[in-house]
Parts: sequence; structure tokens; C-alpha cells
Amino acid sequence: MPLSIQLKLKNSLKLSPNIEQSVNLLKANELEIEYLISEFLSKNPYLDLDDSDRVKINSLAYSLDNLQDSENELLIYGYGLKDYLENNLFDLGLDYEEESIANLLIDYIDDNGYLTEDYGFFINEASPEIIIDENTLNTIILKLNQISSPGIGARNLSECLIFQLDQFKSNSISIYSKKIAKNYLKELGNKNFEKISKELGISMDEVLKCNELIISLNPKPGLAYGNNKNSEFVFPDIKVSKENQSFKISISNNYESLKLIEISEKDILNSEEYNQAKWFLKNINYRKINIIRVAQYIFQYHKNFLNNKSLEFPFTVKMVANELEIHESTVSRMINSKYIETPFGIFQMKYFFTHEVNNFSDNLIKKRIKEIVDSENKLTPLSDTKINLTLHKERITISRRTIAKYRDQMGILPASKRKVC
Repeated sequence: MPLSIQLKLKNSLKLSPNIEQSVNLLKANELEIEYLISEFLSKNPYLDLDDSDRVKINSLAYSLDNLQDSENELLIYGYGLKDYLENNLFDLGLDYEEESIANLLIDYIDDNGYLTEDYGFFINEASPEIIIDENTLNTIILKLNQISSPGIGARNLSECLIFQLDQFKSNSISIYSKKIAKNYLKELGNKNFEKISKELGISMDEVLKCNELIISLNPKPGLAYGNNKNSEFVFPDIKVSKENQSFKISISNNYESLKLIEISEKDILNSEEYNQAKWFLKNINYRKINIIRVAQYIFQYHKNFLNNKSLEFPFTVKMVANELEIHESTVSRMINSKYIETPFGIFQMKYFFTHEVNNFSDNLIKKRIKEIVDSENKLTPLSDTKINLTLHKERITISRRTIAKYRDQMGILPASKRKVC
């Protein structure tokens, strides 16, 4: 066979290390930023921090290490799996229809990370204008795995394990492990290794290696994210206080003492590390300045919040991005998993965006829900899911949970109790 050379051109976008670092710092919350600073200081000799700040950072970094080694390891997210997935959807670059389907799927994922309904449920519930088939649902579930953990959104234990096994390099053990996860979990649980060996035509040693791989997987990947009931490790990134007719915004930890060491150019032994230290300091300051700018704009817009805890008007990521002249993705990353301490308590930054949906206030959304219910066929009343899909067609992105909450607030019964016999 003659040899031939083929050239293939492929466009790809790869972030530079400095830009990637900037993105990671923007996304980090208060506790995570402490940890990242501590890690950088331990590896790079060209940044310095005074003793009091260093003690504070080392203490929090130690706490984070301990949390990661304990059963409560990831309760530092401060909210449940559903909120975590919703907060990170932006990073997937979904189109509007895909995002609508993703939000619907997220609403039916339980604390263990499993989908509580089969694919047929979503296909039957979908309106004709939104095309949903099994391939579409599976593709979006796999995308949700990219922003969370492999196994999230699986319909059962077998599928959950297979999603995780798909992350391993393809070899005989991973391939047979997937076959065992699909067809022989009962036998594996009963340690009936001989039957598995015989039916798959593999050696007992291979079966034992597959067993070792499978038991190393996480059967309940959603538990790592905690839930809204038991999440307790919340550290506010921003503090806002009322001062007469105005308000004061401050970042929880400025770390103003974080700076480059004073050194002459001729004494720099590693110029690459020195430049990395300059970039890290620049990215930290960029994060600090822009988080404060976003927080200031939030309370300039929601002026009455500090008086009566009310959010009266629509407020979107796009509005903030346009006002501050920064990209929407930057705003999205800055409000992700961050908290603001106010006179009324601690709130997610995202909370101040939740009473607006595509320029609709919550009152207008309630009104639209009532209109949809009033016009429904009383013999076949609409479920919350179908109301949700109707709103999505109108570019009103809202979760089924919120629809149920609004419906309860308006005294509208669930679909099963609205049916006229």
C-alpha cells in the first residue's frame, strides 16, 4: 500500500494562560480566591503579602483543604446542584432553544444528580414549536456534564456509571466495564464474577479489574454540590451598607498589601515567573475593580432595595454589560457563585437578576401565567411544564419551580385539580 501525506487545517480557539487565569479568577468566589492567592504565593517568589493578610489567607486555605477532605467537601458552593447548573449554563454557548431545553432538564434533576423523568416525558410535554427528540436530550445532558460532573442527568445508576466511564481512555477494561455497568450490575453487586466472566468471554482477572474501576466511580454525583437545605459555608464577596440616603460598597477582602516584591531588574532570577506575578496581580485587581462596579450598578438600579427589600424593575446581564462596557460573559462570570451581604441578610449576586426575565418583571410574568391558565382547555389543563414551554416560546426564560411558586402565590391550583370532569 503506497504511503501518502494528508494535511488538515483546523480552526481552534485556545485561551492564553494569562487570559485563562483571568477567567478563573473572575469565576472564583471569596473562599476560592483566598485559596488561589495562597497557592500562587506558595509557588511564586515575586509576590508579597503582609503578615496579617498572609495568616488570614493561610487559615482559609487550610479550612478549604479540610472541607475538601470531609464528607461536606463541596458545600462551599453555598447552593444546590440545580442552581449551580443554571449559573454555569452561559459557558456552554447554547442557542435559545437548547437553553430552554437545558433549563427544563435541570428542573427535573434531583439532589443525587439523577433525571427524575424519562426522555419520553419531555418529548410528550414539548410544544410543537420546540423540537425535542432523544438525541437532542442526550446531547444536552452530556453538555451539562461538561459544566458539572460526569453522571449528572443520568436516568439510572447504569447510565450514570456509563457517563463516567466515557471519560476514561478507551481500552479493553473501560469497554468491558461499560458492558458490565449496562447489563450486569446485579451480578456485580452479588459478586457473581464467574457468570460475568463466562458471558462476556473475559478472564476473571479482567472482571476484577473492571470491578475495581466501577466501584471507584461516584453513584450519586449530585451530592457533591450540597443542597439548599444543608449548605452552610457561605462567605460574602461584597458588603453593602446604607449611609443616610446613599449606600457604601466594599469588597470583603481587598488584600491591598498584595504586591510585587521590591527588586531591581538585575536581581530577577526568573523573568517568566516575575511576569507571571505581574499578570496575576493585574488579574486580581481587574476582578476586584469590576466586581465592585457591578455591585454599585446593582444598587444604583435597585435603589429601593436597601429601604424595603424590593426589586421593582427588570434587570439583566446585558443591561449591566452595556452600562459598564464589558462583555456579557464577564458579567456572568462575576455574578456566578458570589454573595452580597446586605442589611437584610446575605444574597447571591444572581438574586438581583432573578426578578427580571427578558425585560419582564415578576408581576408581568404572573399576569401572563394567569392568562395562559384562563385560556386553557379545562378538560386538559396545562401542567407547569407546558406553561413553562409556552413562556419559553415568548422568550421568557423561567424555571418550572418558579412557575409553581408564582401559581401558588396567585392561588391557582395545580393542573390535576383544575381539571373539569
